Formats: sequence, C-alpha cells, structure tokens
Amino acid sequence: MVCHQPNAWGSPDGAIPGLAGQQERYLERQLILFRSGARVDTAMQIVTAHTAVNSQDEILALAHYLGALDPNPNPVRGSGKHLRLGQELYAHICAACHGVGGQGEAGNRVPRLAGQSYPYLKRQIEAAAALHKDLAPPEMTSALGSMRPQEEDALADYISRLGNSEGLLDSSGPEREGKYPPPLSP
Repeated sequence: MVCHQPNAWGSPDGAIPGLAGQQERYLERQLILFRSGARVDTAMQIVTAHTAVNSQDEILALAHYLGALDPNPNPVRGSGKHLRLGQELYAHICAACHGVGGQGEAGNRVPRLAGQSYPYLKRQIEAAAALHKDLAPPEMTSALGSMRPQEEDALADYISRLGNSEGLLDSSGPEREGKYPPPLSP
C-alpha cells in the first residue's frame, strides 16, 4: 500500500484516493475490475496481478481489512469558496446514492465519498463520463460530465469536507433567505 500509504488514507497531496473506511463490497468490485482489465490503471493492475490478491478469498480479506480502517480525518480540501453551490449539486446529483453524509451504501457497492481528498475527487468528476461510463448510472455520468469548472470545483470541495465536524457551508449567499443558488449547468 505504498501509493495509498500505510494508513490507507491516500497520498499526502490528495491525488491518490483513501481506501480506509471504504465500503467493502465496493473495494471488492474495484479490485476485481482492475484485475480483469475492465478498469484501467497501470499501478492497480500490477497490484491486482500480485499473488497476494490472487483469489476471491484474498480479495475479500483485503477489502474487509481496508473497510475496517478509520478513514482520513483530514483530507486535502479545496478553497471553500463555493460550498453552498457544492452542497446543492451534491444534494441533486450524489446524495440519493452516496447518502447525505457521503457514507456510500454497502449493499449496492456504492462507494463512500466522505474522507476523500479534493484533488482526487476533482479528477474523478472531470473524467466521470470516460472513467465511469460502464460502472455508474448514466444519469450520474451525464450530470458530472456536463459540469462547468466552477461546479466541478464546488462539488469536489464540498465532498472533501463530508464526514468532518467543521461547518460545511460558506457564510455568504442566499441561504439567509432559505434559497440555494441554482446550478450553473443548463
């Protein structure tokens, strides 16, 4: 786990995802996809070709181990400038499957988003249509693929703060009137 670090919190710069606390069934599925070549990442394909994860039982044991670890309590975050927009986008695009707090859903292999770092999330959102086209609902990939850069930034920043006790919302904006700003995408 050199890339993901010994604590499985991901790389210090936030580019490599945290695996600690991730949904076990999601981890199991991703390891199988990397091993089969259905999901492509050279480093992960080398890892999944290793004899230590050569059987279904070994994959299940690794997924269980990683899922039982505490997630990163302090992932890399964005600027915090557009958290209200990020919250609105998350509520409309992500919360139904990933949960209001970003915990994911074990039964349907929906990944935990809480505790992931901003740079990783931003990269995943930017490449959503290509990376997840065969792995995620088309509604999700379509919505993420059509976002403007400010929306991608706001959503990634908001998600990077889920699971944390700090306040998530910026203090400026229409929330005083009980309204959220509309998403920028048409």
